[in-house]
Amino acid sequence: MASIVKRRSGRPRSAQIDSAVLKATGELLAEKSYAATSIETIARRAGIGKATIYRRWRSKEELVVALLSDVAADVEPVPDLGDTRTELLRLVSEAIVVTTQTPTGGIIQGLASEFSRNPKLGRLVRERVISMRRGEVGAVLERGIARGDLRADTDAEIAHELLIGPVYYHLLLGGKQLDEQFAERIVDAFLRGAAAD
Repeated sequence: MASIVKRRSGRPRSAQIDSAVLKATGELLAEKSYAATSIETIARRAGIGKATIYRRWRSKEELVVALLSDVAADVEPVPDLGDTRTELLRLVSEAIVVTTQTPTGGIIQGLASEFSRNPKLGRLVRERVISMRRGEVGAVLERGIARGDLRADTDAEIAHELLIGPVYYHLLLGGKQLDEQFAERIVDAFLRGAAAD
């Protein structure tokens, strides 16, 4: 009979420390930028040692992606409201609220210039954060196609960029008030091209 070897379990991971690190990371990105934010400054802001962070995340890129994934996971999927335009409007309006009324807008502004310089970070964000949001857009589109409201060949990837892209464009470049009227203009412009005949 094979002997059973008990694995020694390590100290359980503290959700309080995780939360403090993610909060400090978000604050520093919004205040400074990705380049000006280091593991040292995050650890100092969170009131812990660097080694505690490195036991949880192997790099600053992974920590930032964890922060963005945490933010994205807090956004509720759009429920079936029985009306495609209403659901699309909810999608865009929620993106506006997240970027203008939560720390997320400042975090995105702090990261914007880094994506072109740091392909690894850009890839991680696309794979773990943007793909999640694209899936939610896809679910709304599938319902719209099933109702006969949208064309059957509606492209979910392009739809995501057409619906959510303008919010981030104006967040980063300014010049447009991000409000419900702007959300309606985006959705109605999208529907002029994607609505079923």
